[in-house]
Amino acid sequence: MPAKSKTLLFLLVITFVFIQCQQRITNEAFSFDKIYYYAIQEDVAKIVNAINSIPDDSLSSDQKEIKEKYISRFQTKTEKFDFKTRDSLINNVLTIFQNYWSDVLMKKKSLRESEKENGLLMVKYFQSNFFKNGQVSENEIKVENITSILSNLLRQNGYYPRIDRTGNILDLIIWTKQSKEIYTVNLADTTVNVPVVFIDSTITLGWEGYATFDHFYPGGWTGGDTLYCIKKDYDINSEKFKVSYLTHETQHLIDFRIYSGISGWPAEYRAKLAELSVAEKTVYDLTNAFLKGHKNDSRLTHPYAEYRVIGNLSKEIFNEKFVTDTLRWKVISYLEINNASRKLLKQNSIHLKKK
Repeated sequence: MPAKSKTLLFLLVITFVFIQCQQRITNEAFSFDKIYYYAIQEDVAKIVNAINSIPDDSLSSDQKEIKEKYISRFQTKTEKFDFKTRDSLINNVLTIFQNYWSDVLMKKKSLRESEKENGLLMVKYFQSNFFKNGQVSENEIKVENITSILSNLLRQNGYYPRIDRTGNILDLIIWTKQSKEIYTVNLADTTVNVPVVFIDSTITLGWEGYATFDHFYPGGWTGGDTLYCIKKDYDINSEKFKVSYLTHETQHLIDFRIYSGISGWPAEYRAKLAELSVAEKTVYDLTNAFLKGHKNDSRLTHPYAEYRVIGNLSKEIFNEKFVTDTLRWKVISYLEINNASRKLLKQNSIHLKKK
């Protein structure tokens, strides 16, 4: 074969291999199976950009429906959102919050820029609707006071709110009914009685619910010495409730009592290890969820905590840097995962500063 022909053939082979690799990289970079995990990684822009590049005829009917929903809510903004109430306070406040969430999730504006801009919109709304009737004093209405003003207004109007950050984004969860029970929770080195507030009749499930069409959202959280739980998400007799809710949130509660300055991903890292240290039936569901949701980005509270959990357990159990094969995790006994997780939790405690 002439030298020119060999060179041409070689270039064609290299080009073909490059294209195939690029296609594999593209396919690995986005998966419908992980679509809601991308959303709670605070990156809906990744979802919208990816699904716009995928032809409809290559999608299943379910995938087409998901694509249409994301485009309608986040790109064309043609969705007619059901706020589940005619209360103008709720409708106006949620409209502003959804605008803020959309800006941040679609990477159109920085967190600070969007919070300032939408904070001013909230101030104008308060000024025009609540200053005149005396519910809020004129001196109070400032951007830095928005969360306290809003919390008070919601409570005055018969609602229960949670206004706090989930990850990096300011969150708003609103409900109308709640009840309280006391539970005894056994952690690795202590037993504690904790009050649990069961939440019913939710109006909004926060930015994660907005970003995933209510597929993912906070199922519960810690507030002071009390745990809060979205009631409809749990069978209270299930391991999911006893481990993924009670153990996880009680670990937060104890850590906040004992250790100084623990928050963000380090707190979530410990709570997720606490789950894995006692889980039996759900242990493989948990490892699979962490494998799907992890991301090596310390700015993302839950995804980065999952990255650290999987990475450290991989070293402890497999003596490898990072094992992503779910089948390899499934052949490990739940007791081995329990013990390794308990060991990592104890090691982590040594480096924390007590109050």
